[in-house]
Amino acid sequence: MILDVMLPEFQEREIKAHGLEATRLYAQSSEFDSENTYLPGDSILSDFQCEFDGCIFESKHRIFILAGRGARKHVSLPTVEALAADIMRAEKTYG
Repeated sequence: MILDVMLPEFQEREIKAHGLEATRLYAQSSEFDSENTYLPGDSILSDFQCEFDGCIFESKHRIFILAGRGARKHVSLPTVEALAADIMRAEKTYG
């Protein structure tokens, strides 16, 4: 799922000044990771977007190839923070 993060103007300007967009990728279940950081089935929340072209999403540190139907949603920053915390909690529980 592509998450367009709604940020205060000053935060959005700061992100854009670094050449990024206020968009993140959330994958409820990964399929394959060439660096073996994520196991199949792990949830992923990317950094902010550098590039997005068709089915290729690039963040500052990774390139993702998207598969499946997907969706795009506008979300608040607190929602993204809660999602990140939930992923971290699951990693500690099952990792």
